[in-house]
Amino acid sequence: MENDFAILNSSRWFQEQLRASGYGFVWAMKQVATERHDQLPPQQLGEWTAKRHAFHLLYHEENIALPRIKQWLGGKSPSVDRNAEEKAWCDVQEGIESLLDRFLGLRLEQIKLALQFSDEAWMQTREVQGWGPGNLHWVYSKN
Repeated sequence: MENDFAILNSSRWFQEQLRASGYGFVWAMKQVATERHDQLPPQQLGEWTAKRHAFHLLYHEENIALPRIKQWLGGKSPSVDRNAEEKAWCDVQEGIESLLDRFLGLRLEQIKLALQFSDEAWMQTREVQGWGPGNLHWVYSKN
């Protein structure tokens, strides 16, 4: 019975989770002082700047998350190039605000897409490029 409830509310649940986590990430990034967006953090906090983290999530949403979600709507399986993100990062010219705006736009697209899936679609298992077999619950939860 509990599982039936989860299936019937998958679209709504994932919409809420994606909205909250997306805006939570943007809020956290806006806590970083502007002059620190391109500065390396203290060594114990890692090797990426705040801007690099923002780019990583944007890249993931655009090239991994969204295409995999669209597979369930008849889209092609995305190709997996392990070096593509690093190559794309080298060409980034835009500021962190633009990256965050684009990230939220992609996140909102995922939220809207969640409404299009039937209860059966959420449980349907497919081969997910680079991840193996999984269902839409699993694909959305990776975001």
